Order: sequence, then C-alpha cells, then structure tokens
Amino acid sequence: MNSKGLKILTGVLAAVAVISAAVFMFSRSGDEAPLTPKEPLPMAYSYENSEYTKVLSVKGANGEIFLPAGVENVYFTASLSGEINFYEYSGGSMVASSAEKKQIKTNLKATYETIPVTVNYIEKGGKICGFGVFTSDMSADVDVYAYAFVKLTEKPSGYGDGYLLLADFDKDNFYKADKIYSEIYNFNLSNGSASTYVSNNTRLIDKNGSFRQDWTMLTDDFIANLGGKKYFISSRYYNESEKGKRADIMVLSNAYRPEIVVEDILGLWFVNDSNGMHYLKKTDSGFANILRNGKEERVLSEFEGDLFADYLQCGKYIINKKSLLMTDLMTGAAQTLKDIDISSAEVFSVSPDGSKAVFASLGEENSLGTPVQSIIYCTVDGSAEPVSFSEPMLFCESSGFVWLDNSSVMSVRPLSGDGSSAGSVAYTFGATAQ
Repeated sequence: MNSKGLKILTGVLAAVAVISAAVFMFSRSGDEAPLTPKEPLPMAYSYENSEYTKVLSVKGANGEIFLPAGVENVYFTASLSGEINFYEYSGGSMVASSAEKKQIKTNLKATYETIPVTVNYIEKGGKICGFGVFTSDMSADVDVYAYAFVKLTEKPSGYGDGYLLLADFDKDNFYKADKIYSEIYNFNLSNGSASTYVSNNTRLIDKNGSFRQDWTMLTDDFIANLGGKKYFISSRYYNESEKGKRADIMVLSNAYRPEIVVEDILGLWFVNDSNGMHYLKKTDSGFANILRNGKEERVLSEFEGDLFADYLQCGKYIINKKSLLMTDLMTGAAQTLKDIDISSAEVFSVSPDGSKAVFASLGEENSLGTPVQSIIYCTVDGSAEPVSFSEPMLFCESSGFVWLDNSSVMSVRPLSGDGSSAGSVAYTFGATAQ
C-alpha cells in the first residue's frame, strides 16, 4: 500500500501543531502516525478573526468528520480503530441516528489473504447502508493489506437482489467521499459471507504485492447511473498509472475475459439511461462527449485541450478553467461563469440541483513560505456575487466537499488556531460573518 502523502484529519490521529499561521499540509511515511507536522512559518494571521472562520457553522464541533452514507440525510463517521457511528441531518444540525446500529463480521478474500472486517450498518427509510474498517493493528495474520475500508450497499437493480460489499485498500482515501472501490463482493447479510464476482485469472500483482487495484472498480456515481445494467469499470488493459484516466466498461461476470461494452473511455464518468450510454472519449485535439446507442457512437459535443489539466469535472458537469464555460454533459446546456478566477483550482463541486458551485485551490506559498489556500463559492447563473477566501487552513485537501442541501456544503478544517482538533464545517450561501 502506498501510504505517502496522506492528507487526512481524524479525531484519533495526531493533529498538526500550528501557531498564528499553520501550514495545513501533512505527510506520512511507513507505519508512523498518519500526520506529521511541518514547522509553521510566522505571518500575520489569526484563525479566530479570519473572515472564513466567521461565516462557517460547525457540524463536527467535537472533531467529527461526516461522510454521506448513501441514504438521504444520513451520514457516518469512521475511525481507524473500526468505530462507525451514524447521524442524520435535520434542521441544520447533525444528530445521532435514531436507527438501530447492527454489526456483522465477515472475511474478505483478497490476493489469497483473508481480511477480517466488522461491518456496522443501519436500516433507514427502507434502505440499508453500512461501513467497516480494517487495519493491520487488528490482525497479525494479514501481510499484504495494512488497511481496508468497506461499504455495504444494496445491489443496483441490474445486479439482482441482495447486497454488495465494496472494498477500497488505499488509506489515503479514508476521508474521501468519492472513493474508487477496487473489489466487488456479493454479500450475504444473514450470515456475513462475501464472495467475489470476477475471475482473477491473469490478474497481475502491483508493486506493493497485492492484486492490481484497477481490475474491478465501482464508484457511487457509477452505481447510481447504471440504468438497470450489470456493468463495472476496469483499467486492467492499461498502465497502472492511468487508473481513473482510462478505462473499459465491462459486463460483470466470472468469465475469464468479461465482455467489453465500451472501450477506452476518458475518466470514470459513465451514465446509462433510456437514450443510451454517455461517456467521454479522447480525440486528436481534446475529447468528446459521446452518446452510444447500440453500436453507434454519436458525438454530442467536443472540447479542446486536456481533460485533467484544462478542465474540472464534477459528475455530469465540466468547466473550462480558462474560458469558465460550464457544460452539463447530459443536456448540453452551457453557461459561462463570471467574475471568478479558477485557473489554479484543483477541486470543483456542484450542488445537487446544479445551481451553485465551489472551487478550491490547494495553495501557493506566500513570501514567507506559508501555503495559502483559496475557496470560491458562486452561483452558476451569476444571480449573486461570488464569495472568495484566501487564507491558510481553509480546508483539508483529502476530504473534498459534501453538499448537505442545495445551499449548504461541508468540508473539513481545523477547529481552532492551534490545530489541536479538526472536523466538518459547513458554509451556507448567503451566510454573513458572526
């Protein structure tokens, strides 16, 4: 497992020490504590008096980091000790879920090893969701995998009845809402048995000694947009470095060579609906938005430049970082955002209704060597003036942004100027300084 560059904050991990202006960057090496502080550099900055601190509401006042559970208004917290708790968002607050939390133990087969995991789950609104964490501290019998995060979810309709257990083995993604799950298990909730769907014949071993993590892949967005089909994503025929950038869409089966439905898509965005299959493909001058019906591919729109260098993408929305033209890939509707500069932005998140957006930059060093991050909150139609912040310690770059509704969005940042704790905070459009 590649554990370098871990940039997460948890209540059980050591927090970075800061003085008046902290460097909100973290590093990890080997099995030492996940967060290692860099020496802070002095600058005229006050966390308590910062404009961003004044407009935020705190959802994780005790250091909780809330992630979406996949059920409406339900969120969860997780720790590396395996503790999972569920919450509900109601009336602008996070409260402990009223649903009964249950547990079931299971064993995952991965690279010929057996990984024990305890899955915590609840049923809410007729839907079941659950999560579990494994670390090497929990068992000395697992040699190859030092970490596993699992998600219990109901099967999408194309997969039939029952449940899936999805696993991610990249510890860097612990607090990332949009994970790429690299193992797919058929899960029996009554007895905890988990079995793999896909043949591992000819599956190669990566540099860490585990099976390649791009053999079978699913994301929450992909599952939500399958349109009744039994597909999965695979980058097995491409270089490992191209994971997330090039992939094939395959039919889920235990066949030696699963059927390829669409070959060599760009990125991982894929939607299957009544009109056909939607995805991106590389062209000589850039890339194209494709609609495929049967064997016929139709170009809906074309874009100049590099998807990963010149654009930002959030699901079906894509924006050119220079021209500010934001396009809905499903409808073709396009609008140019105004009065913002996102040329250095690396994070892009859009509200569920597509009316608001967040752009964030990981930071550039000022004259004193302190990374100063930036965040822009704006309405897509320009109905309100954009609100921007440029300060140290604005957000944790490994957690991303999670929308609570169409006007409030969560991220993770330190909860005090000394960096002794960190948790989820929320920005609400139209909020004023307190």
